[in-house]
Parts: sequence; C-alpha cells; structure tokens
Amino acid sequence: MDLLFVVVGLVVFFISLVLPVVLLVRVSRVERQVSRLSQDLHKTRAELASLKAVFAEKKVAPDTDAAEESGGADTRKPSARPSDALGEADEPPSPSTDFQIGPWRAQKPAKATDIPEEEKTVPPIAASVSEAGAQASASIEKEQTIGARWSIWVGGVTLAIGGIFLVKYAVDHGVLGPLPRVLLGALLGMVLLVGGEWSRRQPQRFKVPGYDNANIPATLTASGTLVLFGSVFAAHALYGLIGPLAAFVLLGLLAFSAMLTALLHGPALATMGLLGSYVVPFLISSQSSDILPLVFYILAVSAAAVAIGRFRGWLWFAGSAVAGLFLYAGLMEVGAAPGDRLLLNFYFTGALMIVYGGFVWRVHAVDPGHAAPIDRAATVALSIFSLPMLGQMQFQHSVSASGFEVAMLLLLPFALAYVHSALRYAVFVPLICALIHVFQFQAELDITALMNGADGLAQVISPLPPEATDALTEFIRFVLFFGVLVFFSGILGSARSAGRAVMASGAVLATSGLFAIAYLRIESWQVSITFAGLALALGLLYFAVAERFIDELSNVLGGPECLSAWLIGGLFAVTFSATLAFEKAALTVALGLLVPAVMLVYQRYPLPQLRVLTPLAVIPYVLRLLWDPFIVGDALGTTPVFNALLYGYGAPCAGFVVSAVVMTARKQDRWSEAMQAIAIFALALTLSMLSLHAVDPLFRFDDPGSRFQGSAMLVLVGAGLSLALTRFLPGKRQSVLEVMAMVLSVGGMAIGGYSLFLINNPVLTGQSVGTGLIINWVTFAYGLPCILFGLLSLAARRRRPGWYTKTVFVFAVLFGFLFINLTIRNSFSPDVLTSSPIRDLEQYVYSFVWLLIGVLCLLAGLKWNQLRLRQASGGIIAVVVFKVFLIDMSALEGVLRAMSFIGLGLTLIGIGYLYQRMILRTSALQPETAPDDEAASR
Repeated sequence: MDLLFVVVGLVVFFISLVLPVVLLVRVSRVERQVSRLSQDLHKTRAELASLKAVFAEKKVAPDTDAAEESGGADTRKPSARPSDALGEADEPPSPSTDFQIGPWRAQKPAKATDIPEEEKTVPPIAASVSEAGAQASASIEKEQTIGARWSIWVGGVTLAIGGIFLVKYAVDHGVLGPLPRVLLGALLGMVLLVGGEWSRRQPQRFKVPGYDNANIPATLTASGTLVLFGSVFAAHALYGLIGPLAAFVLLGLLAFSAMLTALLHGPALATMGLLGSYVVPFLISSQSSDILPLVFYILAVSAAAVAIGRFRGWLWFAGSAVAGLFLYAGLMEVGAAPGDRLLLNFYFTGALMIVYGGFVWRVHAVDPGHAAPIDRAATVALSIFSLPMLGQMQFQHSVSASGFEVAMLLLLPFALAYVHSALRYAVFVPLICALIHVFQFQAELDITALMNGADGLAQVISPLPPEATDALTEFIRFVLFFGVLVFFSGILGSARSAGRAVMASGAVLATSGLFAIAYLRIESWQVSITFAGLALALGLLYFAVAERFIDELSNVLGGPECLSAWLIGGLFAVTFSATLAFEKAALTVALGLLVPAVMLVYQRYPLPQLRVLTPLAVIPYVLRLLWDPFIVGDALGTTPVFNALLYGYGAPCAGFVVSAVVMTARKQDRWSEAMQAIAIFALALTLSMLSLHAVDPLFRFDDPGSRFQGSAMLVLVGAGLSLALTRFLPGKRQSVLEVMAMVLSVGGMAIGGYSLFLINNPVLTGQSVGTGLIINWVTFAYGLPCILFGLLSLAARRRRPGWYTKTVFVFAVLFGFLFINLTIRNSFSPDVLTSSPIRDLEQYVYSFVWLLIGVLCLLAGLKWNQLRLRQASGGIIAVVVFKVFLIDMSALEGVLRAMSFIGLGLTLIGIGYLYQRMILRTSALQPETAPDDEAASR
C-alpha cells in the first residue's frame, strides 16, 4: 500500500515539476514580447504628441503671415521641425528612481508626469458628468469587488472545506472503506488541479486585468493541493494506510510542487506551499530520533524557495525561507542528540550555501577592490545563523568540531567581506558568537580551581598536572591559530579590499577579544605581568601595522577609517596592559592618562576618528572612579592634600587640561569643547575631593552621618557640571541638548541648595562643621559653591537666557550670604554652631561685616561705573540700617550699641559724600548749554 501511494505521489510530483518548467519558458517568452510591445506603445504615444504640436504650429502660421504683411517686419519664431520632434520622441524615457537590495529590485510607481498630456486632459463633457456619476462609479466598484474578488476567494475556501466534509460524511455514515475514501479525496484534488491547469490555459476566459489576486486558476490549484494534502494526512494519521516515511515523502512532494506551481499561479500559492512544507515535519510522528531526513528535507525546501524568490524577485518569499531555516536550526539545536553535531554542522553549511547562492552569487562581483553599497538583506541572512550555532557548545569537547565551527563563524565572514565589500558588515555578529564559542572551549580548563586547593586557599602548583598541561597547551594553540589567521586577514583586507575599514576593525576586535579570553581563562582576573607584556606587544604590533600603511591608505577609500581602527586597537591594548599590570592607585592614574595618550597619537596621526575618541577615552577612568572614588580604598590616611587623592585625581586632571589646550589649538569644534568641559569638571572634582578629605579624613559617601558633606559635594559637582556644559555648549545652536543641560543643572542646584539651606543646614541640625576659621565644612558647603555659581553667572551672561543667568546669580548670592553668616557664627561657636547663644559682640560683628561689604560694593560700583553693584550696595546698607534700628537697638547694650549707631552714621555720611563727588564729576564732564538751547529743551 505504501508503494502505491509513493508511486502516485511521484507521478503527481513529476507532472507538477516538468509542466511548470515547460510553461515557465513559454511565459517568460510572452512576458518579453509584452514588454517590447509596451515600450513601442509608449514611443508611439510620444511621437503622436509631438506631431500634434507640429500641426498646431502650422495651423497658426497663416495668421502670423497675414500679420507680417500688414505690420512689415518678420517677427515669427522658427517652428519646430517634425524631424526634431520625432528625434526627441525617439529618446527612451528616463527610468524611475529605484533601489536595489541584492538581487531584489523594486521600482517606485510612475509619477503623474509620465502620463501623456492628451490623457491628462479631461474633456468638458466628462468633467460635467464626472461629479454626477461619482456615486454610480462607487457602487459599480463595490459590486465588482464583491462579485469578482470575494466570490473567488470564498469559492476556493468552500471547495477545500467541501472536500473535507465529503471525507467526514463518508466516515460518519460508513460509506465505502478507508482506502476508497482516501482515493476519492485524492481524485477530487486531482480534478481540481486539472481544472486549475485547464482554466490557466484559457486566459481569454479566466484572466481579468486588475484581478490577479482573485485568479480562478490559482484558486482551483490551491484548493486541489489542500484536498490532496488532507487525503494523504488522513491516510496516515486516521487510517494507518501508509507509514511515516511514505506520508512524509508525499506531503513534502505536495508542498514542494505547490511552491513550484507558484511560478505560474503567483505568490499566494507559493506562500501556501512554503508554509505546508515547513508544517509537514510537525504532522508526521516517528519513533526514530535520526534528524538526517529532516536536515535534507528542510535544506531542499528552503533552497527551492530561495531560488523561486530570486527568480520572481520576491524578497519576502526568500526571506521567509531563510526565516524557516533559522527556526528549524534552533529547534534542531534544542532537540539534538549527542551524536548530531556533525549533521548540524552540515545543516549550517548548507544553510549558508543556500543564502549565498540566493542572495550573493552572480549578484555581487568577486572583486576585492570593488566598492559596493551594503547589501542589507544578504548581511542579515548571513549573520543570523551564527546565533543558533552557539548551541553547538552543548556537545562534548572536540578540537576538530570546534575548529570547524569557529572557522565558519570567524574566518568565513572575513573571506566573504574580502571578496564582496557589500557584505562587510556580516563580520560582526558571527565574530561575537565566535568569541563566546572560544570562551567555552575546553570548559574543564580552570587553572584557578587547580591553584585553590580543597581548603580554598591559594597554592603554588609546580609542575601542573599532565592533564592540565595538555589542556592548557591545546587551548593556547587553538587561540593562537585563529588569532594569527584573523590578524593577517585584517592586514590583507587593509591592503586590498574596498571594505578595509570594517575588516581592520573586525581583525582588531577579534584578536583583542581572543587575547582577553586567553587571559580570563588562564589568569582569571589576577594581576599578570606576563599578559601585561603580551598586551603591550600586541598594541605595538597594531601601531606597526598603522605605520606601515600610513602612506598608502591616507587618500584611498576607507583608508583613514582603517588606520584609525588599528590605532584605536593599539590604544586599547596599551590600556589593557596597564589594567593587567597595575592595581588601585597606579591603575586609576594609568586609566586617567589614557586621554593624553590618545592626544599624543592624534598629534602623530591627525585622523578625525582619533579626535572624537579623545574625550571618549575618559570613560574607563570614570568607571574606575565609580568603583573606588578614594583611589586606595580605606588606606587613604589622614594627611591633607598630599595623599593618594592628589595624584589619583590631579594627574589625570592635568592630562585633561593639556589635551583640551592642544585640541583647541589645532581646531575649535565640538570635540575640543567637550575636552574643555571634561577638564573643567575634572578640576572641580579634584578640588572637591581634596577639600572633602582635608576637612574630614574619615568622610565616606555611604555614611549616614555624612549627609551634609554629601549634599555639599552634590552642589559642587552640579556647579562644576553647569560651568563645564556652559563652556561645551556656547548657546549658538539652540539644541535640545542645551535646554536639557540647563534643566538638569538648575534641578541639581535646586536639590542641593534645598538640602543645604533647610534640611541639612548646620544651624538647624547641629552638624559638626570643623574648628578651622576658613578650612571647614562651611567653606566647602557654601563658600566654594558661591564662587562656582558666580563664575557660572558670568559665563552664562551672553550664552544663556536671562532667567537662567538670574537663577544662577541668585544661587551665588544665597550661598555667599550663608557663607558669611555661618563663618561668623563658627568663629563664636566653633565646630557645633548651636552650642552657644548669640551674644552682643557677635551681633555687632554681623552689622560691621555686612556694612563693610556694602561699602566695598559701592566703591567698586563707583570705580567701574557699575549700576548693579551700586544697587546691591544700597540694598545691603538698607538691610544693615534696619538691623541696627530693629535688632541692635534692643539686643546690644552699652558701648557696642553706641558704636553700632556711630559707625552706621559715619558710614552713611561717607556714602553721601561719595555720591556728591560723583554728581559733581558727572556735571563737570557734561558740556555747557546755551540759554536759548536750555529754554528750548525746557
């Protein structure tokens, strides 16, 4: 019985395969003829339009001749000759703009300008009737849609459901036996297939232009295929007439033939065939766990689908086939048996060959020097298969299998990028997967576990056990082999390939990643002078490659980017060397000096990529500070200024300043401004940390008793960041970034100010502020912010909106006010400001100091002719006057009260004298006015 169904299936497959191929040749020939006829028709229309224009000019010519005879002079313009018009008409029309993704070509719809003018012109009668017949046309269109489209679709579905109900009726009523039922269903499917083919051969009856998606032949063929599909499945699953192998073959042939007939019947049938092909393995259950038939089946179906998609230009169809390959790869990895590694590698190889044949072969020239745009479809299709290949790590260790898999992930993409520059970005995803695969190579190799004995204490093992030595040697050879191959692939691509920039970047990433993996697997985060020296040698090797190609690649396509990749790789290797060799403070300083190191390289190789990298090189240093902001942890000590903070923050800060100066001297742009901002912020951070430690050597950010100091640090950082951003964003671009910078800076200042003014104010909380007169927490929390906000208000005066400048100035005034008052309070009540009450002398000092400040502001305003300073002076003195009369009169006694009033009186008289002198000097500078002029002015 199985043999009978297999023979029938083969006959159906033979008919479905040979017939579409024969008809495909004929259809292609007819399509070419139709295309030529369409071009001839377009030319004929253009010639007709030109001849109409010529005849129209000739018709106007007699009137012009009569006018010339009456008027005298010949003013006619030469008319266009018919030969000229025809010559212009014979020129082929300009093609519409299109785009290309590999072999897939998609043209934009023709514009209205491509329509001949005579077709654009609407006759007056048609214009008058069009409005009246709009509703009738809409009704006719709806009627045609329902009658010509929906009826075909519903009819096809009805036919398929009818076949299923026929089988169900036979089962429910016991009509005939299982075999006749299946044969009758198959006969119905064959009749529908024959009907579809017969109707396809009658295009004058069944093919209507504009209704390709409601094609009767395609609908009949699809219905017949579904009925045959259901009959075969019923023969296997319901009646057991055929075994799993026969059912699998028959269902696969039916789905495959449906895909092939799509060459004649359109994409709908192709979609049904592709979905049916991928669903077949789920419909057939088998006791065998062998995936060999499934591997060949999926590869064959996908290859056919990709070929059909490429031939018909259906990118979506070929992409669906690639998606099916990808999904089945994941499913096979999940359910793989221990012995399936070779078959899965064969599957991945076949999948990549299918993608290459469908998306790349004879599409992109095999020419390393040919620069081509990126083929996104091929790049994605080739890259995604590296993800399920990670599942190969589940199998038992095998050097040959791992070598083959890493070669496919690492070397094959480099080879494709070398010969096809359009595939250059297909390197990176497989590269990352290859590094993950190498990291899991020889997973049982764990030197750290060997060095840590059973008690967990580190031990020195010399020599290593033989099995560990062998595993270590094998791992080093494996990494070294692929590292050398990828390195020389990058050099070859840099010299000859049009995708040299990407190949150099990939080579640097791959070799650096392999080196880092070797370190992690062997040393496991330990300080290693050996690996530090090797990293330094690798960095020098990168620099040597860049120096070798500096003259050849400076002016070629992708040359500067290629050189930048090697140089950035060298800088990374040097940084990695410092990370492996140093600890704590030395490591922090080394990472901080990476910025001036990049600047030195930029001075030697003035490439724009290195200029961009210079401010970005601060990121490792920032991450290190976040890990340990006190440089050496708890071993910082109590010595002020001259401690690890000085060189941990100061040395990198000096490097930032030098880098900013050098970058600005060479060119003023966004990156030099960014470097200036980093330098300013680093300087503010350095001063803040040194001040924090000088005031309180035991200060830590996570200490609940240090909230006051933490708030002060927040205010300082906010002020420094605001000042840095003001320097970085000069207010000329009015970008969203500038607006957000202002919002964030004002928000940060407001939060910090609210904390210091109210919540953590030492006058309210009794927080210790230190016993020093100037070096104390009051200076740190209020004096330094006053200075920074004052500088920020000056810097933002002509670069930021007025409200922002005024807000910053208000913050500066508030912090200055609190600094002066709290400093006076600290001098009378050291350390804890609430420990003693305010006495008469302290009240007098408040009045004296603020009166002195008011006088100084007045003198400065008079000297530099600054009205705002004079106004500020008036406000301060007015406050002092109110204080003297309202507070000092009742709070002070004896000599202090008298001295307070006497000092205030003398000061006010002195102020009046200064203003009188200013008025006299202003009057002397004004020119004398004649009496008549004065009267006239009055």
